[in-house]
Amino acid sequence: MNQSISVVVPAFNEEKDLRVSINVIYKYLTKLVDNNFEIIIIENGSTDSTAEIAFELDKEFTNVRSYSLKKASLGEAYRYGIHKASCDMITAYPVDLAFSLDFIGKAFKLIWEYPIILGVRYHQDSENERPFIRILISKVHTSLVNLLFHTHYNDIDCLKAYRANLGKKIVKFTSATGPFIEVELIYFIEKLGIKFREIPINHIEKVIARHPYYIIRSIVKNFIKLFVFKLRRLNQ
Repeated sequence: MNQSISVVVPAFNEEKDLRVSINVIYKYLTKLVDNNFEIIIIENGSTDSTAEIAFELDKEFTNVRSYSLKKASLGEAYRYGIHKASCDMITAYPVDLAFSLDFIGKAFKLIWEYPIILGVRYHQDSENERPFIRILISKVHTSLVNLLFHTHYNDIDCLKAYRANLGKKIVKFTSATGPFIEVELIYFIEKLGIKFREIPINHIEKVIARHPYYIIRSIVKNFIKLFVFKLRRLNQ
């Protein structure tokens, strides 16, 4: 494929939204690059009918491929999807499509000048409709990462687009099984000295999708992982 796009979609228990979301992404990409794209669904450890729906979409659309991993793991799904991608630019999108799809088009225009494009929700041109607690947690997390690793990112946990060769290279350094892979990715982007550009992106999440206790536990676990990751880097 020439100047083409791979969109990796990790899917865990997404039977309600998967088919609709893949159709929306498919239509967007068709308008953007005609037939020069692929959507890679990485179902991982689902206990509902997500795997079956992904397989049906694979059979229905030429540009859709689906794979299943035995265990639920966002990190493994991310790595596996990028490994399987065959296009020139690679990005990953959540099934809920809370992030605006125009990030793909904006990144595609810039990726030939900047090998990595990072989405930023806290830009003056971004629309960020999320519960206050989620915005606060995200900003604190970004600030803490920047403090620990002497980086200057504006949004750690947001969408990323890569030239294929660099995306495949960077994910090989990661090992996280959960969302902490986002920290690993930006750490290695910085460590490898890869040029990147941050661009505004809209994020609409009007209700908290997870129970508050789940969010609190996740925050504590991620902060512990962050400090452990920092200590390991110091000992290398």
